[in-house]
Amino acid sequence: MKLKLYSPDGKATQKKIEGVDSVFGIEPNEHVVHLAVKAELNNLRQGSVKTKSRSEVRGGGRKPFKQKGRGTARAGSTRSPIWVGGGHTFAISPKTYNMSLPKKVRRLARRSVLSDKAKTESIFVVDSFNFDKPKTKDIIALLKTMNLADKKLLILTSTFDETLMLSGRNLKNVAIIETSYVSAYDLIDNEAILMDKASIEILNSQLAD
Repeated sequence: MKLKLYSPDGKATQKKIEGVDSVFGIEPNEHVVHLAVKAELNNLRQGSVKTKSRSEVRGGGRKPFKQKGRGTARAGSTRSPIWVGGGHTFAISPKTYNMSLPKKVRRLARRSVLSDKAKTESIFVVDSFNFDKPKTKDIIALLKTMNLADKKLLILTSTFDETLMLSGRNLKNVAIIETSYVSAYDLIDNEAILMDKASIEILNSQLAD
């Protein structure tokens, strides 16, 4: 799979970079992508909700009134769920929503998303990100040159680049992630992907069969 290469200022060049077919050219597996996204979103859930059952509510040890003679329903405790201040009928306890997937499944999910993005020409590769100092207007200029300013965009950088991070952190439609840590959800949750040339080599190395 050949991907177009752009210059650091966002202008198209005649050069192309090779993306391994097993990473950028496979038939996407939608079910695997669904599982990967579901697992990541599940793992973000805290599961810390808690309500008290009647056995956990304080008080209610004494029978509130005698069994017979009052003309009302019998009661054994003021902590019954039908009483104000009583416990919950079906109390909720903290739980974990963690969902783990095999490494091969997670890799296939990323390959599927990358292949789909490559097929729709939604992957853009620049030779490198050259920002001398943190300036949001510089990254905006780059995106405008590449017609990406109005898209929800994921920027992948081969190494941690503080200047790039600071330049793009105020753009609400832009997310910046190190390539080695990108997930299937990160890849699919955007309209386009912009990365440097070294990121292609990392993805080829990490995901290729």
